[in-house]
This record gives sequence, C-alpha cells and structure tokens, in this order.
Amino acid sequence: MTKHTATDQLSPKQLVAHRGLQAAYPENTALSVSKAIDAGALFVEIDIQLSLDKQPMVFHDSGLKRVSGRHGMISEISCHELSQIPAYEPARFGNQFISETISPLVKVADIIAQHPNVTLFVELKEQSIAAFGAEVMLNSVCNILQPIRDRAVLISFDYDIIFAARLAAWPQVGAVLRKWRDIDSEKITQIAGDYTFVDYKLIPVDENLTRLNTKLVAYEVGTRELAQKLAHCGVDLLETFDISTLLE
Repeated sequence: MTKHTATDQLSPKQLVAHRGLQAAYPENTALSVSKAIDAGALFVEIDIQLSLDKQPMVFHDSGLKRVSGRHGMISEISCHELSQIPAYEPARFGNQFISETISPLVKVADIIAQHPNVTLFVELKEQSIAAFGAEVMLNSVCNILQPIRDRAVLISFDYDIIFAARLAAWPQVGAVLRKWRDIDSEKITQIAGDYTFVDYKLIPVDENLTRLNTKLVAYEVGTRELAQKLAHCGVDLLETFDISTLLE
C-alpha cells in the first residue's frame, strides 16, 4: 500500500472533515457538511443515533443538551420531532445558527449524492446499537445509504456491528480502534477493514505503519504541522474539525 509523505501543501485526498466543517458551523448538520464540501473536502465523517421510531439521525451525543440546548434523549423522540429541533451548539455559537435543525441521515445522503467525488464515513454510535440492536441499526442506516452505497463507509467503535456489515457485504467498512493493540486482534483481522480509525495519540512512535493492510485514519488533527508529521509517519488520512484551515 502506498503511504503519503509530508509536503508543504496538504491535499484534500489526505483530509477527512470530522462532523463536517465543525470548527465554524454546528457539527453534524447539513450546513456543516455542505460547508466542508465547499471548502474542498473529498471525505466527510458524520455520526448516527437512532430516533424513537428507529430513523437514523445525524447526531453525535445520545442526549440533546450540548448541541440543542435542551433536555431529552435522541432515542426517546421521533424523527419528525427531532427534525424540527435546533442543532445550533449554543455554548459555542449562541443563537447564530438556531435556524439549523437536526438532520435525518437521508438529508445528508442527498447532499453526498450531489457530489460524486465525495466519500461519506458514517459512524454508528454505540448508544443506539445498545438501545435498538445491531440488526435494526444496520438495516435502518443501510436502507438510507443505498443510493450512495459505494461511497458510504460504515465505521464504529463496536467491532461486532462492523463485522456484521462486512459479512452482509456492505462495500466498505472500518473499525474505530479503542486501543492500538486491537489492530492485531482476531476481530479486527476478520473485519479486514478498508479503513481503520484511531486517535493519533494511540499510535506508537516506533510503529511501522507500512505493514498495515488498511488505510489508517488518524483523529483529531488540529494543525498543519501535526498533519504533516503524521502523514510522514505513514498515516493515510487525517481527520480534522477544521479542514478549511488545513487546506489553506
């Protein structure tokens, strides 16, 4: 596998927009995803929780407080009601984006469908897997992603659901590592992920990344200097909240 090397200019082929352009817009919203693509993103990552009626919603937390400024759990509210609730991150932005609402996955999938060069990483959150079961989670998400299935990569900290997606012949999958040593575990070997995500701080300094048969994606990369260092070490993709700045 060819590994990237550090250059003065980072390429969109090296960067993943983490929850869209999260540095400047409310995370995981249709607005954040669209702005990331406008900034040049070829890879975008989002998070999925299921609503009360088992519909995939683009949302990181299981609770509404941080992003929507109110009490309540995603799993206890219907898709229709959630779609009318602001996703505006009041602690960061005040009321600037209060008109931006929680996005159903279908809304973001429609955006990706309009940009044939963009790949979408879809993280299946453990809270919803625990609440509704892996089969329900996979079916609900995969049904929505069918129009973009060849450009939608299912990822999760839950190794079992990613293994199930692999067995179900979903085109591209990847585990999000809990610990670096897991990369050599039987489960991760069985998954044979097209991508493997990891916190960059977990990568051993003396690790030979050229031995990996997967594209390694490191998060959370906040500066150009860190991005170049990781690329030089052999990391394939760099996940960042601020893709706009890293591409400048």
